[in-house]
Amino acid sequence: MKYRLDKSRVFMTFAKGDSINKTFETFAEVKGVGCAWLNGIGALENPEIGYYSLEDKTYHRKLFKGEYELTSLIGNITMKEGKPFSHTHITFSDTEYRVFGGHLFDADITAAGEFIMQFGSENITREMNPGIGLPLWCLEESLG
Repeated sequence: MKYRLDKSRVFMTFAKGDSINKTFETFAEVKGVGCAWLNGIGALENPEIGYYSLEDKTYHRKLFKGEYELTSLIGNITMKEGKPFSHTHITFSDTEYRVFGGHLFDADITAAGEFIMQFGSENITREMNPGIGLPLWCLEESLG
């Protein structure tokens, strides 16, 4: 992975074989990033995605074997159990132009991975929400 810092954001290009979420988390750990927004495009292989079932309180996972066009990635970096945590969702297309999407567990870059990480000014932590069954953002302010 190579990158360029530009004020409150970083432009990133991932190399063939880089794991998307793992690379975000490694960068965040090394650079001390505890809050950021992520966007990107590229090409990937073997994405494992899922959707969360509130009823089951578990992710239903699916692995897509092969190479795909990464049409969009969006997500964030926050702190979970004292370490940077990458939470990303993607859409990707196959050679028949069918589009798939969901929560990204991880995937490897094949030809290109171009991303922007926009830094927040303060860390955001995640804590388990027992009613939902997921570690969610802990924020201070509320409207009600």
